[in-house]
Amino acid sequence: MTTQDAKTIDGLKAELSRLREMLSITEDNLRTSQDEVMRLSTMDSLTGVLNRRHFMDIADQEISRARRYKRPLAILVIGVDNMKITNEVHGSEKGDLALEAMGAAALHTLRTTDFVGRTAGAEFTVMLPETEHDGCMILAERLVLELARVAGEALKGAPPLPKVSIGATHFVREDVIFDTVHQRADMSMDRARANGGDRVLYISAEEAEKLEA
Repeated sequence: MTTQDAKTIDGLKAELSRLREMLSITEDNLRTSQDEVMRLSTMDSLTGVLNRRHFMDIADQEISRARRYKRPLAILVIGVDNMKITNEVHGSEKGDLALEAMGAAALHTLRTTDFVGRTAGAEFTVMLPETEHDGCMILAERLVLELARVAGEALKGAPPLPKVSIGATHFVREDVIFDTVHQRADMSMDRARANGGDRVLYISAEEAEKLEA
């Protein structure tokens, strides 16, 4: 082998090493891009919580798990009150800042085993697996305080400020689909709002049945 041949082989080896490195970087970037696409497809772009579609998919799974293993599953519906007038007075950009802050606060307040999604424009829904009544109410009360606090900070304390109304309930075996238990929590949220907001009201399946009778 001549000196020139050796140099050519060394050059080819160096080029092959460079191409392998470029391919590795490209694969890493592709995985990162795929992860980002997956994240964006499941998250609400404004608040950072789960979007409605992905939340409902998880809700069906959690309902099935709670029924199969006879485990407690608490549901919270969080209504952000006064958002229409808040947007009219402060502007929609400030209103969005308040919702963004509330989404971040919800994620910070809840446990890693909990799920929170934005299920309407000014509404969040939370699932609390393995959570009995007392634990559910403690978390819900904490959410009322934290969400109201960060919304006030986002709007620099200038009225009108959003209020937080939370309806709470538990899944029961008679709840065939998630919509059933969600509607019950939503009913309780409406009652919390009617009582002035910034509060939590719990309703059991039995109480809801009596009210609807």
